[in-house]
Amino acid sequence: MAVANKLHSAIDVLLIAASERDLDINTDDLKGLCTKLKTARVGFPFVFEEMASQHINRLGSVLLGPIFTSQTHPWPVDEDSNPMAPLCQINTTDIPRQLVGVRGVVQVWMAQSGGVHGDVLIRVIAPDEFNIDLLTPVIESEADIEVLLPEAVEWLREFHANAKPTKAQFITEAAIKLGQPNADALAEVDWDEWCRLADIYGDTYGDDVVMCMQITGFGDGRLYCDMSKDQQQAMEHLERLKKKLEKKSLNDDKTLIDLLGEAITVYKEFLGVCGELAYPALFGTFQQIQYEAGGCDEPFICFESIGLREWGDGGNAQVFYSQDRGFTFDWSCT
Repeated sequence: MAVANKLHSAIDVLLIAASERDLDINTDDLKGLCTKLKTARVGFPFVFEEMASQHINRLGSVLLGPIFTSQTHPWPVDEDSNPMAPLCQINTTDIPRQLVGVRGVVQVWMAQSGGVHGDVLIRVIAPDEFNIDLLTPVIESEADIEVLLPEAVEWLREFHANAKPTKAQFITEAAIKLGQPNADALAEVDWDEWCRLADIYGDTYGDDVVMCMQITGFGDGRLYCDMSKDQQQAMEHLERLKKKLEKKSLNDDKTLIDLLGEAITVYKEFLGVCGELAYPALFGTFQQIQYEAGGCDEPFICFESIGLREWGDGGNAQVFYSQDRGFTFDWSCT
């Protein structure tokens, strides 16, 4: 975050100097970037392995899969007594930065009722209430559990059924016998055979396995900043302006050229620590849609779309945390 503060200062000084000159810079976009820099935060993208629901470790960190329940912390129901859908479980012993006042596992559950798209339950289970001896079975439910995030709990249909291979595993096993290393390689050389095997899979097993995500760790930290394309272009334009002023070689421009050079140098340093802004992410920040990060508590988890599942129409969602307010959840869409 130090480099974000440094860039904020460099742009501020440049804008003050530019206000005394008739310069070709986009002041509004640069001021907007300064606002975004105030909420730039280091984040850690989820690293996860997709697997069938029966193979998920319910004591670990999980995304869209079966999580820990016990007699003390049973599977929750909403205000209409309908079972809720687990969104994620984060074991705080595994995270790269600890939350003050939080120990154990953080669970986020989505309700079918309450509010416009259902309420959200966030609960923390203490370490001494969280072990395999206390684990209770995953519920059985024949009815659809429809919540804000589409198909969030489709895996529940298969959890209590006999385990079956995924379509990729089934076709890969046949592909190896045909001299190909996997299903994708077979599709490249013999699409008709791939389709034939896919039909056999469907006739034998029905739909493909709905995969859950076991969170196995978190990626390297990188700076998350909700910088717009226009704001990026406004910064890139500064380099062109600097070259233009250097060609004029006027003494009056020397101070301004130095300020432009400082802003450009720090901006490149800033880009170097941003990296790829992958989601879901622990901490970090999020793209503004209907509300700004500056008006919220610090994000604990930032969600964009998860595979093909979207929060409304191109939306995103966040779990926030502060010592005063605890955990809260919000989401918005375009």
